[in-house]
Amino acid sequence: MKPMNKYLLVEVIEEQKKDSGVLVPEDYKERTQAHALVKLLKENKSSELSPGMKLIVPSHMVEDVEIFGEKYSFVLENNVIGFFTD
Repeated sequence: MKPMNKYLLVEVIEEQKKDSGVLVPEDYKERTQAHALVKLLKENKSSELSPGMKLIVPSHMVEDVEIFGEKYSFVLENNVIGFFTD
């Protein structure tokens, strides 16, 4: 999968959840974070970002696409707020 038109192929890095031992109602929905940490898998042709970088993006801007049973997550490069390098 090669992203085009300013899209980046990313993997969402899920936050580790800890079992608190607190009982909550079954219909309780945990508040979602406004931003997500993602790992860049493949960049578009014109991108200056590199695979492996960890990016901060608005969580509602991550687009999930499922093709032939494979799930891909994309985000527009314009929505990257910042990044970390290892």
